[in-house]
Amino acid sequence: MIKTELKVKTGDEDVRPYNNEKQYDINMMFVLFIFAVVSCFYVFLAQQQEQYDTNFVIMQIAFYIISFLIAFVVLHFDFEYYLNLHWIFYGFGIFMLIVLVLAPDSIAPETEGATRWFNIGPINLQPSEFMKVFVIITLSSVIYRHNNMFTPKEFRSDIWLLAKMGAVILPPIILLYFQPDMGMIMMMVAIAIGLTLVSGISYKLLSVLYGVPAFLFGSFIVAYFRFPEVVQRLLFDHMRDYQVNRFHGWLQPLEYSDDGFQVAQAMTAIGSGGLTGSSEHNVYFPEAHTDLIFAVIGMETGFIGTAIVITLYFILFYQIMMTAIRSHHSFGTYICAGVIALFTFQVFQNIGMNIGLLPVTGFTLPLISYGGSSLLSSLLALGLVLGVRYHSKSYFFEEE
Repeated sequence: MIKTELKVKTGDEDVRPYNNEKQYDINMMFVLFIFAVVSCFYVFLAQQQEQYDTNFVIMQIAFYIISFLIAFVVLHFDFEYYLNLHWIFYGFGIFMLIVLVLAPDSIAPETEGATRWFNIGPINLQPSEFMKVFVIITLSSVIYRHNNMFTPKEFRSDIWLLAKMGAVILPPIILLYFQPDMGMIMMMVAIAIGLTLVSGISYKLLSVLYGVPAFLFGSFIVAYFRFPEVVQRLLFDHMRDYQVNRFHGWLQPLEYSDDGFQVAQAMTAIGSGGLTGSSEHNVYFPEAHTDLIFAVIGMETGFIGTAIVITLYFILFYQIMMTAIRSHHSFGTYICAGVIALFTFQVFQNIGMNIGLLPVTGFTLPLISYGGSSLLSSLLALGLVLGVRYHSKSYFFEEE
C-alpha cells in the first residue's frame, strides 16, 4: 500500500494534513465470512424437512461467492462518486420496477397474488431488493447537498428536506404498491426514518413526525380487539384479502389457524428447541429456508443458537456504526446510517414475525436466509460501507 501525506493549506498555514493510506476493514470481512458459514449451516438444516428435495446449500455458496466478489469490487469505488451518479442508479431502479409492472406473465409471473420477480430461465431477480440500496444512496446524497446548502438550519429548511426525501421514496412506493409488496414499502419507509434521525432535522419536528404514526399504530391494535367492526369497515374493506389475512394471522394466529399457520408453527418450532435445540424435527412449517429460517435456528440449536446469531448482528451493526463515526465525509456517514436502518428493520421484522410479535411480511433474515437477490443486495449495501471505510481519510495535526 502507498502511504502519502497530503496537506490542505490556506495561505501559508497548514490546516488539515491527513494519512491517505487505504485499509480494508478486515474485521467486518471476517464477520461476513462467519455469516456465510452460519447461513450455509442453517440452510442445510432447513432443507432436511420433507418438503424439500433440492440442495439449496450449493446455490447459497454460489450466491455468497458472487456477492462477495461484487462487494469487493464496489468497495474500491470512491463513495464520493455516488454524489454525481446516484440519479443514474435511482433511475435504473425505477425503470426496472416499471418494467416489472408492465411485463407479461412469461417473464414476470404472478405468485400468491403478487408480481415481484423477473423469471427468465434459471435467473430469478427481484428488482425491489436492489432499489432499496439505490434509495439509500439517493437519500444520502439529497441530505448531504441540502445540509451544505442550508446553514444554519431552520424549521422551513427542515420541512423542505422532508419534502425532498418524500419525493425520493414516493415513486418506488407507488410502483411497489402495484406489485403489491407491502413489506418492501415498509422497508423503504424504515430507511427514510433512519436517515432522518441523522440528517440534523429538529428533534421537536421528529417527535411529531414519529409520534403520530406510533399513536395511530397503537390505536389500531386497541381498535382491532375492542372495535373489530370499525376496523373492518374503515381499513380491511379497502385491502386485499391476503393482506387482511396476514393481520388476522399475526394478531390471532391460534384462532385463524389457516391464516396464522406459519406464525403458529414457527413459534412452536422455536419453543421446541429449548436451550440447546431438538433433534426430533417434528414441526413442519413452509419457507423454512427463507422467511422462517429463524424458526429453524431456534428449533435446531435452541436459545444458544439464536443468541449467537443475534450477537453476530450486533457485532456487524457496531462495525458499521464505527465506520460511520470515523468517516471523514458526512455523505459516507449517511450511507452507513441508511444501511444500519435497512438491516436493523429487516432483522427486527423477520425475528418478530417468527416469534409472533409482528405480522408475516415476507422479509428474509439478511445474510442468513437462502436467496440470491436478497444476498446480492445485502452484500452490495455492505460493499458501500466497506468502501466508506476503505476511502476514508485519517486526519491529524502536526507541526512543521
